[in-house]
Amino acid sequence: MLKKTGVIFLLVALAAYPLSAQIGGESTYNFLKIGSSPKSAALAGSCLAPLYNDVGMTPQNPALLDSNMRNTYALTYLAYLAGISHSSVAGAWRAGNAGMLGASIVSLNYGSFDARDEVGEEAGQFNANEFTVGLHYSRSVLRFLNVGVVLNTVISQLERYHSYGMALSFGARYRSADELLNATLSFKNVGMQLKPYREDNRENLPFEIQLGFAKKLEKAPLGFSATLNDLQSFGVYNSTQEEGNALNASKQSANVMTKVGREFLSHLSLGVEVAPSKYFYVMGGYNFRRSNELSIAEGQSGAGFSFGLGILLKYFELSYARAVYHAGGATNHFGIVLK
Repeated sequence: MLKKTGVIFLLVALAAYPLSAQIGGESTYNFLKIGSSPKSAALAGSCLAPLYNDVGMTPQNPALLDSNMRNTYALTYLAYLAGISHSSVAGAWRAGNAGMLGASIVSLNYGSFDARDEVGEEAGQFNANEFTVGLHYSRSVLRFLNVGVVLNTVISQLERYHSYGMALSFGARYRSADELLNATLSFKNVGMQLKPYREDNRENLPFEIQLGFAKKLEKAPLGFSATLNDLQSFGVYNSTQEEGNALNASKQSANVMTKVGREFLSHLSLGVEVAPSKYFYVMGGYNFRRSNELSIAEGQSGAGFSFGLGILLKYFELSYARAVYHAGGATNHFGIVLK
């Protein structure tokens, strides 16, 4: 019991270690942070599912790759915003006593655009797309601890600008002996841009630290998940309101506590999963940061909420999820896992 408690404490302590921030606009290849897995989307971006993980989540979290996924394949498609499409394929195989091997291809297609010259005349069309090819490896180092790594080759083509790079993601997963409690810690997108779009402008990759927990109930087909995102930064809360001067010390203290609370919630996403039968499950989630940044002041837009469902059959699994980003748009995720 002490060993298990120590592992969880170590995961929390590592995740709390302050590192330099790399939030939106400060890095390239930001599509690496987009996951098309319906389970992850339905659980508001969770890095693990309480009841049913699948190989389609391993490109985002290599520590999930375990022996239960051997000889399984996942295909996912995400109808993203503004006509952008995101798709992935992933597979897993047993590597004898050495652990598990996996591979994935992830693609983001921005579509076609009309090209214009410097005076606004039509100059044909151009495309923009990005993709990765990933190699996965994981193994159990202790009875309750699984570690994994994925090496991604990243290729980006935006009109006449080309770039490629390498990105490593590391993960560790703790699972209790009764398999009711799971915890993961991942360090994502550690690497560099080998060929920048411009020779004089080498950009950072979207490094991210995630910490996730998932809990199943022992006597009910119900599970809960909580994920802390972007733990490499402690300044992700975006306030659009001007703050007035504190009139007294007590109000100043309250303001500090409010800021701390808002910052914590901006890192948090929550999910719940219910399986009323062994052939069917439903999921729901809420992303606090998405709600804060994309809700509209005039009324409730549903931003931050997500839901999904899945059908489990003998040889395959079908899943669907919808995540609301703002009043004018939501994403639709489709997935199939072949066993």
